[in-house]
Amino acid sequence: MTQASHQATAKTSQSPCHHCGPETPLPRTALVAEGGGQRGVFTAGILDAWMAAGFNPFEILIGTSAGAQNLSSYMTCQPGFGLNAITEFSSQPQFFKWQRSLIGKHAVDLDWYFDQLNSSASQLDINRGHSRLQQRQLYFSATRSDNRRAEFFSPDQHNWLAMLKASSALPVLYKGGVKIGEHQYVDGGLSAPLPVEEAYNRGARKITVLRTVAEDTSLVSPWAHKLKALFCSMHYCPKILDLITHHEDSYQRNLAFIQNPPADVEIQQLFPPQPLASSLVGSPRQALQQDYQLGLNSGRDFLQQFAA
Repeated sequence: MTQASHQATAKTSQSPCHHCGPETPLPRTALVAEGGGQRGVFTAGILDAWMAAGFNPFEILIGTSAGAQNLSSYMTCQPGFGLNAITEFSSQPQFFKWQRSLIGKHAVDLDWYFDQLNSSASQLDINRGHSRLQQRQLYFSATRSDNRRAEFFSPDQHNWLAMLKASSALPVLYKGGVKIGEHQYVDGGLSAPLPVEEAYNRGARKITVLRTVAEDTSLVSPWAHKLKALFCSMHYCPKILDLITHHEDSYQRNLAFIQNPPADVEIQQLFPPQPLASSLVGSPRQALQQDYQLGLNSGRDFLQQFAA
């Protein structure tokens, strides 16, 4: 298919967006967005293509980690936000430097990152997002630190960024997690990497899943093994291996539901057409731009199929 040229807005603004999609969604539909760190730039491309077309029919939206951040910009109608956050902020040394963990600091500095997202030049238009949730449900997955159970938070104007941070707080890389209420929480991908069953349990019967790995990728989660390679070289093996085991069990359980769903649900997945060039963290800018373009193309392809 020949793609029309498209220039995504790298910087977001507070000007009104005319491509938010219908106010009233299709009943019992859901969109689930996988995490994956900087690989989420592929998801950002899909959603920017959909926003350009005014496409958002989903009643329930559930995101994990980077997926939660991308769904936030989808609901606040800010094309380019995800691309900008990943290429401009998560690529900075202030965001990720593994050597900091050797002196007891965060290898991934989410405090700095969310300060940037909340700056006047780049912040999410949370009021707009909240107003659009009158007809929709938005949830971010997070893992409670003390029992490693997945919980799903619905954000409002006052706690949106805190819940995003909890969903994105990679264990070990961001020390201690994020406190919400009486408990500490870490990355939702630890216990709910693909929360499709959660969408089903909330009433969705037509579910679209945005993935950040190619369809033929090994069923072993790349998220966990990226951490294993990094931290076993730093003598954190016992702790990280325990986390990997828990994550792998969650990942396989989520995949089992997708592969053998109940008879009354339709699940479709959007995969990258090839393995992404970007990784969890530390991706070259060229790789991020390449994967974003793949997302744009995939989003447009999906719209053509949806309209057929």
